[in-house]
Amino acid sequence: MGTTLPAYKTKTLDNGLQIVVVPMQNDTNVVSTDIFYKVGSRNEIMGKTGIAHMLEHMNFKSSKNLQAGEFDKEVKSIGGVNNASTSFDYTHYFIKSSSDNMKKSIELYAELMQNLTLKDEEFQPERDVVTEERRWRTDNNPLGYLYFKLFNNAYVYHPYHWTPIGFMNDIRTWTIEDIKSFHKTYYQPQNAILVVTGDIEPKVVFDEAQKAFGSIENTADIPEVKFVEPEQDGAKRVLIHKESEVEMIAITFHIPDFKNEDQTTLSVISEILYSGKSSRLYKELVDKKRLVNSVYAYNMENTDPGLFIFMATCNPGIKAKDVEKELIKQIKLLKEKKVSKKELEKVKINTKSDFIYSLESSTSVANLYGSYLVRGDITPLMHYEENVSNITPKVLQEVANKYFDFNKSTTVILKK
Repeated sequence: MGTTLPAYKTKTLDNGLQIVVVPMQNDTNVVSTDIFYKVGSRNEIMGKTGIAHMLEHMNFKSSKNLQAGEFDKEVKSIGGVNNASTSFDYTHYFIKSSSDNMKKSIELYAELMQNLTLKDEEFQPERDVVTEERRWRTDNNPLGYLYFKLFNNAYVYHPYHWTPIGFMNDIRTWTIEDIKSFHKTYYQPQNAILVVTGDIEPKVVFDEAQKAFGSIENTADIPEVKFVEPEQDGAKRVLIHKESEVEMIAITFHIPDFKNEDQTTLSVISEILYSGKSSRLYKELVDKKRLVNSVYAYNMENTDPGLFIFMATCNPGIKAKDVEKELIKQIKLLKEKKVSKKELEKVKINTKSDFIYSLESSTSVANLYGSYLVRGDITPLMHYEENVSNITPKVLQEVANKYFDFNKSTTVILKK
């Protein structure tokens, strides 16, 4: 079976910058111009956590030819929208604009790669912004706090031990020198991928990219991440106390990296458990038993081995322990009883239609291609639809038994 993915063209400049163009001949005159850097929180070390995310913020400050805030103004002036995000594995910037303004977006990115000034007087107030973000999303948000603590406990050694926001003390103690050295190390042509998606011709993109980026030189060798998480040798239970109206729970299991062939099955398991109102967890825990207000079950697809995460916010007056029993029951059900062909078919159809639907927008196509390329392998994406088709009830049950091992799980409960 073929794939519905649009074809892409790629070219690598002499300095190692990879350029990927996904032409979508859709006469929209819209293009998404993205740059992905192969750096995220997995490239940080303890004591300097959160720097990749901090640098994402600093990228909108001044450069040799732009004043602070001018990047945004320039994008607005061409009628574009832009944003950025930092994940465990990579940092992603995007500008959506009309196709005629793609050149401008490329020039802006080249300016940031080469000429970011990183001034201390711009850094200090931005550090306060990030401190506030940490407070608002993690420290004062019980679910955000549970999520952070989950990684602190599921990983002891690997940098996934923290989430991209980093630890509060690190945010408060970085120096501008730390930021500069991080930028110099990771924001180089050889560590980046420019992805242009939409109503555009590849040659036009290659030419503009060559003009804007061709003369930028690499500044350093890129350090390899050598951390390997030791195997968990027993179940972990953690109880945390936090000012919260309701109790919360997370149960997590270790799973392989994004390239592993079991990933597609794990994502189908995630669909069965938590996608939409007909999903198992929603029907049982939300509808029928009214135990929880929200429930999640999803597989991470990371450069290094990730987690399969179950998280739930209890309804008022409900104990996390009782929700835990139900979650365990649902997990055991997948392990002990084959999913029916009918249920699996329905999920396969939904999974595929979601996938096909996501291919209609240049932004999500850019996201798809970029997220695989930046992690170093596009094969899983190319075979995704075929892999979904090949999943059988037997395979699904085997994969559930392989990874949902309660002797290697981490359970975190948050209560008042």
